[in-house]
Amino acid sequence: MVAHTHALAAALLCALAGQLGAGASLHCAMRREISPCTCRREETGNGAILVVCQRINAYEDIARALTNKFSPETKIGLDISYSQLPDFDDHSFRELGLSITRLKLNFDNLSELKESVFTKLDLVDYFSLADNSLTEMPRHVLRHLPHVKTLDLCRNKITKLTVEDFRDIQEVEHLVVAGNEISKIEREAVPKALRHVHFGINKLNTLNGALRDLDDLEWIFINANNLKSIDNELPVKAKKIVLIHAAHNELQNLPKDLKQMPSLESLYFYDNNIKSLDGALQKSRRLLRISLSFNKIESLAEDEFAEAEKLADLDIAYNHLKILNGSLRNLKSLRYLNLTHNYLTEFSLQEIKGLKRLSVIDLSHNKISHITGNMENLVDVETRVLELRLDHNYLMNLGGALMGLHGLLRLNLSNNQLQEICPDDLIGLEDLKLLDVSHNQITSLEETSKTFLPSLEELIAHHNNITILHKDFHGLPSLCLADLSYNQIQSVNYDLVSKSRCVINGVPSILKIYLQDNPVLCNEHLYELIKVLDNLNARISGVSTCVTAETVAPVLNMRALNDIEIPQKENPPLIVVAHVGTGIRVLPHEGADRELIPPVPQLQYRRVGALVGHILPEREGGLPVLVEPPVTLPSAGSNVVVKWPDDRTADEQAHPLTDHLRLRDLNASPQ
Repeated sequence: MVAHTHALAAALLCALAGQLGAGASLHCAMRREISPCTCRREETGNGAILVVCQRINAYEDIARALTNKFSPETKIGLDISYSQLPDFDDHSFRELGLSITRLKLNFDNLSELKESVFTKLDLVDYFSLADNSLTEMPRHVLRHLPHVKTLDLCRNKITKLTVEDFRDIQEVEHLVVAGNEISKIEREAVPKALRHVHFGINKLNTLNGALRDLDDLEWIFINANNLKSIDNELPVKAKKIVLIHAAHNELQNLPKDLKQMPSLESLYFYDNNIKSLDGALQKSRRLLRISLSFNKIESLAEDEFAEAEKLADLDIAYNHLKILNGSLRNLKSLRYLNLTHNYLTEFSLQEIKGLKRLSVIDLSHNKISHITGNMENLVDVETRVLELRLDHNYLMNLGGALMGLHGLLRLNLSNNQLQEICPDDLIGLEDLKLLDVSHNQITSLEETSKTFLPSLEELIAHHNNITILHKDFHGLPSLCLADLSYNQIQSVNYDLVSKSRCVINGVPSILKIYLQDNPVLCNEHLYELIKVLDNLNARISGVSTCVTAETVAPVLNMRALNDIEIPQKENPPLIVVAHVGTGIRVLPHEGADRELIPPVPQLQYRRVGALVGHILPEREGGLPVLVEPPVTLPSAGSNVVVKWPDDRTADEQAHPLTDHLRLRDLNASPQ
């Protein structure tokens, strides 16, 4: 989120220098006469016309299209971009007879500029030569633009800035020279009237005092250079400065000058070599956001943010922090706290006591083994967090530390070493909507039935060691999704979802339970369970395919049929039929008759060879037909009594029929 913010800030400055007032297209009376150029009115309200000539093969075409086509009173913004202009030096903008106020020559492959082309351009207040191949500032051209306010020379090959470069354009307020090869700036080079400056993505080792006396500066972009220090380089007398972007450098510390710049709102110092803050932000009363990620900060002093009560976003991810030392307590406006990928071994909720506006705390990827300082007995009950990320740590238990953390909506405890979730761990989390305990060592969720999470909608508990589901959902009346895949679940109780009713946007919906890669037995209990759950608006996915109407092929697991006797003789030919969806799936024995077996209204429950199920009457000359369920035990009270011979090994109990069955879809509807 923070990375997106400062990328947006950088783009905003380039946009400030890069737009020619593109507004809503309106009718331009000269449209046909100026082809291949187009025109539209600018939306700035100053009556100016924007004329766009892009992908032109020769300047002569532009001159022919535009010469004397507009009255001298009409202000023109001229955009000539993405063009090839081999005859550029043979013409002049003066010959067009236009009152040009904004001139854009981007992506035109310009490496040298002839001075005569740019004479009489004293009305221009915006000039862009971005994305060309200039190797030095075109000072001979700039002398003809004395009133230019915005100068954009992004992404050229300029290597230095000198005093002579800007001598004739002292009114410049927005200077953008990002993406060049500048390694040197003379101390008095840039104009004193500058408000926004972008020196980013160059090769600067020092600022050489070039910004020190610019008292009108508001934005400074010096990111992606080779700066090791900017001490005594910032304009401490600039009372309106709000943003400094100094990321991607080699800075060892935050400059002390920041203490004398109370108007600062945004600081981006990520990806440097900063080891401590040294109180540089203590006086930052208006600071709203700061990014210090990807540094080497080891600790924070207790008074590090003493007066930063407006700070909303604090990003210190990817550092070497081992302790917070109560440094956050003055951040009364804090909304987003990113501490991921540090070396914290313990976290106390007392660190965020009284922070009423917190939305997200990211403590993931640390070494936290203990959570302390629960909120239950805090006087300030207004401490609130919406999302707490504790994943990828070393937690073995919660110790009730999260008890009473009111307002919490999302809790991520995945990838820890938790063995159980105790009732006290979840007390008071009445707003919790998502609980993620995946990738832990939990053996049972039984304790969740002893607490009450009235708002919980998603329970993520895959990749654990859970073996049974009994009343685990009884404290989860609003549950809509339970991911229990990749566990050791062998048994599911009918009563599991009896107290859960999924409702989405006020509409009753289906509680989805995922059981992929669990050893759930395929027997009559599970078959009946699925029907019971379906009646309670709950649906199991991922169980053995022989019991659901969503499966592709029945799985005949003979090891599960521990009460069936396997005949010693060769198995008789048999056709196995299971109802699936709107058709019938048939698994014939090799060489068996595969024609469609019509359903019949009355089915008998019998054993055929090693299988037990409903038997269709044998057709004359046909084979016995076993229909849904094809692999199950007799119901209670059945007169079928079968069992394993005592002298058979487990390997011998695996029935060879499974090696001879294969799937055949038949287009018929079941009874």
